[in-house]
Amino acid sequence: MSDLVADARAGRIAPVYVIHSEHPVLVDRAVAAIRDAAVPPAMRGFNYDVVEGKATASRILGAARTLPMMAARRMVLVRDVALVPADEHPAIVEYLEKPSETTVLVLLTSKLDKRLKLFAAAGKRGLLHVLEAPRNPAPWIRAEADSRGVKLQGPAVERLVDAVGADLSRLALVIDQLALYAGDRAVTGDDVDDLVADTRERTVFELTDAIGAGDLRAALASVSSLVDQRQSAIGVIAMLARHVRQLALVHAGRAQGLGKNELAQAVGVPPFVVDKLAQQSRRYAPEALARGARALADADRSLKGQPIEDPDRLEGLSGTVVKALGRQLGERIILERLVTELVANARG
Repeated sequence: MSDLVADARAGRIAPVYVIHSEHPVLVDRAVAAIRDAAVPPAMRGFNYDVVEGKATASRILGAARTLPMMAARRMVLVRDVALVPADEHPAIVEYLEKPSETTVLVLLTSKLDKRLKLFAAAGKRGLLHVLEAPRNPAPWIRAEADSRGVKLQGPAVERLVDAVGADLSRLALVIDQLALYAGDRAVTGDDVDDLVADTRERTVFELTDAIGAGDLRAALASVSSLVDQRQSAIGVIAMLARHVRQLALVHAGRAQGLGKNELAQAVGVPPFVVDKLAQQSRRYAPEALARGARALADADRSLKGQPIEDPDRLEGLSGTVVKALGRQLGERIILERLVTELVANARG
């Protein structure tokens, strides 16, 4: 829960809010918390105005300066202040310097350019709120489930992170669906797999995790799933190359004595992902990762019909063979051979 929402629920509300977020669920909850604190439900017919579409500064400020009717304060919600022409921003900036004491003005913005005077002034006065998703969505998922009375087992949380990622709006929807699906019992990882659509992103994560764990059987199952989904084999190789590069960066960072947060920054992943990568890197020596990188490059060349550096590695399989076998079958064979070689590089 953001500080904005916590303050509003505690009755600490400001006269002006400028809010931006890429996550609609965070915006909706912030607006609801402010509205609940500012205007009782029975008085919203008189004291709650919503300004939609392309509005002028005069319209917004006229509503903000209107006195409340039979209440202590009123609220004005502007759906997208980014639509207000820039040459009208000075009037709103002037209002920010001396806002009405009886109005809570909430300005939502779909675009945030801090170089514009409006947003620069809001930031300077502490009125600008950028609502972001947590880097590790797992605690947010648990809190969301708790608020709905949904019991999530640990594997279910992990599967949600892998399958949905940090899309908070979709996570909130999926948690509601899981609650209906599981009923009174705890939600398991299998429930998530059954309910959430089998996506390329999730399957690629399963593939990289299986390779990281040295689990050939699971890795081949993921390859089969990706091919059945008609996903680009070249795209899969790109994701595998990224994973191998991340493991190599973990080795290099640990050799330099980097801490967890520094390592996360160097690798380009959230800190909670570093633990998993560090564990996987223990199975793959730097030399094994170098061999894996060469295997990935050869597989990529083979798919593109180009000569490979080590023909024996793929037993002569090339773009010509891919065409002869049929593209889907040829890609499957190349990916299966590649994954088999990558897992073979893992330490026992």
